[in-house]
This record gives sequence, structure tokens and C-alpha cells, in this order.
Amino acid sequence: MENDMLDMRLGTSADIPFIMNLVRDGITSGAFFYAEGNGLETVRSELQSVTQQYKDNIPVGDYLFVFAEKLTRQPVGFSLLTGRNDFAGRASHLEIRMFAVAADEQGKGIGKSMLASIIDATPGHRLEASCLPPATKMMRLLAGSGFKLIHETQGGKKTYRFTD
Repeated sequence: MENDMLDMRLGTSADIPFIMNLVRDGITSGAFFYAEGNGLETVRSELQSVTQQYKDNIPVGDYLFVFAEKLTRQPVGFSLLTGRNDFAGRASHLEIRMFAVAADEQGKGIGKSMLASIIDATPGHRLEASCLPPATKMMRLLAGSGFKLIHETQGGKKTYRFTD
């Protein structure tokens, strides 16, 4: 999928080092959280599994998108979407589980462009995202892109849903 600024493609194993740098930054800022001490290795393992399944043409419920500048082809951000099931086990919606823009690319409209590409790529799907309290930029991005706040925990975690 393409837009004016970015190319959007499925992630590959070659993208994992770039993505892990953004995940590391997200953990440092508090935007991403992993209770286990080996959270980075858990993420790396999940990403490797998803990209291997793509390579092997195995259908998956996870979508790892990498966004690159059109001119340089350099990656500037990524998003991991995960299919979620309802209580009966039926597919109910997609969750934006991780979303990050490289620090040196922030403030240029790239996050907004990435989110618009995700919305365009998932027509007919209910799309949700949850944010930890430090993820204020993401909360503003979601709210400004048509997502509505549907739930907030006592700890301040907010869940948003896209509404057309």
C-alpha cells in the first residue's frame, strides 16, 4: 500500500533490528511495557515467528507493517496488528499492538500517514488500540484520526476504537 509520503509493506527478518531499536526506545519512554525481564527477547521471538510465517506463506493473525520513505526506501516506522477473538472464539477485531515512528522522524506527519495507511488497509475491520499513560503522542494521534476512547483502567491505560 502506498500514500504520498510512505511505502507500506509487510515486515521481513531484515527489518527486525530497526524494529527492535524502536521497541527499546518505547520501553525506555514507558510507551511499551513488558512485565517479564526478557521482554525484548519475547518481542524479537514474536517478530521472527511472524516474518518466518510470511516467508513460508502460512496464514497468520498478526500483521507486521514497515513504513519506509518513498525516496530513500529507509524505514521510518512500524506497526504490529494482531487479530483478536471475542468470548466465543470468533474473530472480532484487529488491535494495533505496537506502533512506533523513529525519533528523528517524529513531528513530520509520518505517524498520521502510517495510521491512515493502516485504516485504509483494514476496511470492514473493527480497529482498536490501547495506550499506556506515557503514550500521550499516540493518544493524540488516535483521537485526531477518528478513534474514540472506549475504556480507561484505574491505572490510566486507555483503549480507543476507530469509528468511520
